[in-house]
Amino acid sequence: MTISETMEYIQSYQKSGKPVQDLTRIQSLLDELGNPQEQLQVVHIAGTNGKGSVTALCAAAATAAGYRTGTLTSPFIRHYTDRIQIDGTDIPPESLCRFCEQVKACAVSGDCSQFEITLAIALLWFLEERCDLVILETGIGGLLDATNVVKMPLVTAITSISFDHMALLGNTLLEIAVQKAGIVKPGCPVVLSPDNTDEVKAYVAQTAEQKNAPFLTPNMQDCHILSESLCETVFQYHSFSYTLHMPGRHQVYNAMTAIEMIRLLGMHGYPISAATAQAAFAGVRVPARTEILRQEPLVLLDGGHNQAGVMALAELLRRCGIRPIHGICGMLTTKDYSTACSILKSVFDTVICVDDFLEKAVPADSLAKCFAPMPSVRTADSFQNAYAEALAQAKTDHGMVVICGSLYLASEALQKIEPSSEPETRL
Repeated sequence: MTISETMEYIQSYQKSGKPVQDLTRIQSLLDELGNPQEQLQVVHIAGTNGKGSVTALCAAAATAAGYRTGTLTSPFIRHYTDRIQIDGTDIPPESLCRFCEQVKACAVSGDCSQFEITLAIALLWFLEERCDLVILETGIGGLLDATNVVKMPLVTAITSISFDHMALLGNTLLEIAVQKAGIVKPGCPVVLSPDNTDEVKAYVAQTAEQKNAPFLTPNMQDCHILSESLCETVFQYHSFSYTLHMPGRHQVYNAMTAIEMIRLLGMHGYPISAATAQAAFAGVRVPARTEILRQEPLVLLDGGHNQAGVMALAELLRRCGIRPIHGICGMLTTKDYSTACSILKSVFDTVICVDDFLEKAVPADSLAKCFAPMPSVRTADSFQNAYAEALAQAKTDHGMVVICGSLYLASEALQKIEPSSEPETRL
């Protein structure tokens, strides 16, 4: 298969596939492929926000400690292959094509999802490349997520739980937590991010107890923020200092979760020293997670698309000390865009709404109405025009540009501002 044929085959499946009631579909596919997941040492991560950052932090530390580390994340940001990596390097196109051909040769149900096909390809590659560790990030939920086919992970983690994908996961935090906690396995330790509600903490702890799974959540009293800015955050945890170059207080919670996971991995025969983690964390930068694209004027890109993600961005912007803030916003109709806009309008001085990045985007005119009664709200017919206008304004008034509202918009922004070298792997 060529790369074009491979991407056409993957795209022939729906992103979510037909709804499932159990894991039979993905298990059947992996049975035909020899169950590669059973031959890998897996770390499993679920949650609403923070999964990608925790995955990146853990993977960087493991790689720095000398372990060959595979990661599966979603969605992709720059191009399809960036969601399947070993030691931070994307799966090569030739490997993607070869393993996709192997998957295609199986009796793959037409009800499968792109994510299930991707998971199968990733597991085959990780096995061939003899990964020491594999970190799998759930797609949606946990209990019925395809990654939950892994029966005996080394460590599981649940990051911040908030409102997202409610049509699939439930309308309350507790209902969503039930789905996320579905990854907890008998005897397997689980780490819960400290920025969860007491209700969520109680439920996950109860689930862990029922399954005889060691449960822990980082102790906030052991954490001290030493300094924070848009460029870096320095904090102390367990008497060690860590530097993060992903801004925002929420990234400290993610790092604490990763630190506890790393400590548990050491108990499973994968020791990673604090010094190794310290050095690795300082080099982690995840695309579209409060990412700085340029300095003068400052351009910040953030893919947060739910209430908790947008609130974290707003908190960061209030603390940054730079005004005025010129927003470029685009969101999907499947998200609670009205609530997101009500949060963002408290920190934006101007905003330009766009809708050209995806068919499911909220029409720019409708999105603009959600920012009322802000006086400086307008629409643009393309992201490029919006970016040119906001950038020129920030140069004039020494402000900053913030691009936000959707990971799909973030992907579009990176393609327009930093064109990908592999456009053929974009879906």
